[in-house]
Amino acid sequence: MKKITPILFCMLPLFALAFVVSGRAEEAKAPSKEMLRKYDTNNDGVISDDEKAAGKAAANEAREARRAEELEKYDENKDGKINKDERAKIIADRKAEKSARKAERDAEKAERDAMKAAKDAK
Repeated sequence: MKKITPILFCMLPLFALAFVVSGRAEEAKAPSKEMLRKYDTNNDGVISDDEKAAGKAAANEAREARRAEELEKYDENKDGKINKDERAKIIADRKAEKSARKAERDAEKAERDAMKAAKDAK
C-alpha cells in the first residue's frame, strides 16, 4: 500500500493536466461571437456545415476578386500572370499600406495619450 500512494500523487497532476487540456480543446471548437454574426445565417448559435461551406465559398470569391484586381493593377506586360518583379511591387505596396495604417494608429494613440495627460494635469 505504501508504494501505491506515491504513484497516485505522481499521476494526479497528469490527470489534472489532461482534464485542463481536454477542456481547452472543447473551447477552441466553439465559434467566436464575430464568426457567429458573420456566418450563422439562421441565428441558431451554431455554424452548420452548410453555413461553413457558404463562408468558405464567400472567402474564395473574395480571394479571387482580389487576385483579379491585383492582376489588373500590377500585370505590366499583360501576360495574365504575375511575375517576380510584379510580385515584389505588390508586396512593397502591402508593406506601405500596413506602415501607413500603423502610423495612423500610433498618431491616434498619441492624441488620446495627450488628451489624457491634459485631463490629468487639470
